[in-house]
Amino acid sequence: MSRPLIIIYILLCFELGAFLVALPWTSIWSKNFFVTQYPWVSSIALNYFVRGAVSGIGLADVWLAIFELWRLRRQLGLVRPRSSR
Repeated sequence: MSRPLIIIYILLCFELGAFLVALPWTSIWSKNFFVTQYPWVSSIALNYFVRGAVSGIGLADVWLAIFELWRLRRQLGLVRPRSSR
């Protein structure tokens, strides 16, 4: 993959992850059309386990962005190899 695509991928993963970590705990999550219109959606969306699962997916996405940034750093040669003693 080319460097600009990798950078876009890292930014997308980080932004999406941060969004997924924060969104379930805001009022937008609990006060929207689907939650107010459909009681079964409300019971699922307002469950703390579901909110935690969505936040966990967001944390995994942030971790993936950090991991890919670490790999890009090595690929660009910004890290000196460790000297063996």
